[in-house]
Amino acid sequence: MIEFILLLLGSAHGFYLSFALLTKNNKENNANLLLALFVFVLALRLSFMVLDVAGFLNLSPYLIELDAPIAFLFGPLLFLYVNKLTSPSFYKVNILHFLPFILAVVISLPFYWQSAEFKLAWFTDTPTTLLGLWYLTIFDMIFIPLKLVILALYIVCVYQRLIQHRTDIADDFSNVEKISLTWLMRLFSTIVLLFLFWVFSETIEIYVEPCSESVMGISCGELESIVIGLRRLAEYGLVICFYLISIYGLKQPVIFTVNRITKINDSKNIIDLSDEKKIESITETKEQLMIRDEKYQNSSLTEELSAKVFDEITRFINQDNLYLDSELSLSQLALQSGFSKHHLSQAINQCANKTFFDFINYLRVEYAQSLLHREHKMNVLEVSVAAGFNSRSSFYNAFKKHTQLTPSQYKKQRRLKTCTT
Repeated sequence: MIEFILLLLGSAHGFYLSFALLTKNNKENNANLLLALFVFVLALRLSFMVLDVAGFLNLSPYLIELDAPIAFLFGPLLFLYVNKLTSPSFYKVNILHFLPFILAVVISLPFYWQSAEFKLAWFTDTPTTLLGLWYLTIFDMIFIPLKLVILALYIVCVYQRLIQHRTDIADDFSNVEKISLTWLMRLFSTIVLLFLFWVFSETIEIYVEPCSESVMGISCGELESIVIGLRRLAEYGLVICFYLISIYGLKQPVIFTVNRITKINDSKNIIDLSDEKKIESITETKEQLMIRDEKYQNSSLTEELSAKVFDEITRFINQDNLYLDSELSLSQLALQSGFSKHHLSQAINQCANKTFFDFINYLRVEYAQSLLHREHKMNVLEVSVAAGFNSRSSFYNAFKKHTQLTPSQYKKQRRLKTCTT
């Protein structure tokens, strides 16, 4: 009874959450639409578990195996959501991801057209007819292993995309707390656990069905209990997924908007002429880079030019304390300075041996150190905001990374040095 109630509540919550995500869909980036579809599919699968636990499938045989192709949607929808959330481009070829699901539906259609009596007999007893044996092979021996293989491939692809995303945003944004998708990594970890439970339960079930006495010293009854336990863990995991999405997914801001994509694409060639005095000192270097771009389109900067770019951009940033802007991005800096985004990133990586994220935070930490040294009345939170950090936690992490001390420890250390001198 408890299992039925939990699954029912989880299923209802999933359908409600998918509706909430649809209403929150952003016109600039429809990642929420894909997430809504993913949650809806999970909720649909959970609802079939509810029917199975309640014994409704015996009363409504037409529903038997109707959910068999659904699992082919888990991997593609999760991958496309992550891809849409972390990349501004979306290609029509992505429709091919749904080909396994479409084929599974087509293959299953003859079974769905069978009578209720045929399905009920097939579901409750061992099939004896040729058609019954054929679909037993299709659903149990082909669909299940194929689902596992496809989902495993998509899990690997999603993991690689999330890792790449963290690298990308570190090269383009100075504050990544709201766009690092940490919540999605947590959700992904839950899905991996569900996948493992699923693999174990399906593998063990292969030995349970033909089991007569025992397998490897384990009785058939114990094996069946293990299968049921693993499946229940998977069911509960689906409910956990819904609540993770509820907490984090609805709060996730858009990472790539239309305006930002335009800036990223245009930043390679556009020079901001609204304040020519700011970039007057870097005009010569800019011209050298443009000539080099025309002659060596696929070549990286020389070390000499890279050093010049780094020196000029460092002066440009420090001139107006641009690092104090908590929303500063590499694309924005490229537009303001006149250098291409690619050259800025390369110069910072080569000369500072840091990503754009670490470089800007390093400058912010230096500024915060000066505030802690001279502004004794400011507390740590006020210093973090003044230095361009979005939160206290990101300030603490960056400060300790660059100084090996917490802000409080640094402040205390400075006081001791002042007293001794």
